[in-house]
Amino acid sequence: MTHSYLLISPCRNESEYMRQTLDSVVNQTVPPDLWVIVDDGSTDETPEILRDYADRYPFIQVITRENRGHRSVGPGVIEAFYHGYDQVDVSQFEFVCKLDLDLDLPEK
Repeated sequence: MTHSYLLISPCRNESEYMRQTLDSVVNQTVPPDLWVIVDDGSTDETPEILRDYADRYPFIQVITRENRGHRSVGPGVIEAFYHGYDQVDVSQFEFVCKLDLDLDLPEK
């Protein structure tokens, strides 16, 4: 039995590691029903990488927040997560997961 799930990934300047995470999620046997990636004002190549993946995978939705001018570890990550969470009707999903964009998930 498969379950519907939503991933929410806050990110900022993750271009060095994010392809590994993006590839590991899109190669899962059961991809997410929706993956909301909140770009929290990246100034590196993160926006271009996200646009490429969103163009290729219809379950990826990118939300871009304005650059606040500095990194805010902790509170900034939580704010970005809830910004994405508030854009989705989470009642459509059985599970909601926060996933950082610097992880590598084994294929399953």
